Amino acid sequence: MTHPTKKTGEKSVERRGDPPIKVLRLRGVKAAVFENKGDQGVFHKVTLQRIYREGEQWKTTTSLGRDDLPVARLLLERAWEFILEAEGNRSSEDQETRAD
Repeated sequence: MTHPTKKTGEKSVERRGDPPIKVLRLRGVKAAVFENKGDQGVFHKVTLQRIYREGEQWKTTTSLGRDDLPVARLLLERAWEFILEAEGNRSSEDQETRAD
């Protein structure tokens, strides 16, 4: 699936693939968790963006300022916890399936 190109503050980014399974937002910073399937099974990736408004248009950038860093750290920690929980749930489901 290809999504239209989004214009960021730095460059154009072509979006492909499935939407994120979890989006965390706080104070203009956004972390998105994506689930991918590969030869080794399921794995997760996280993207981090700052959202800002320029005139009437909303834009995103991957560049963070000093005051964005503690927010980014918190969102990344929450994303990590979400991934650990998702992996734990998947392991439990796999064990239940094998037991049946």
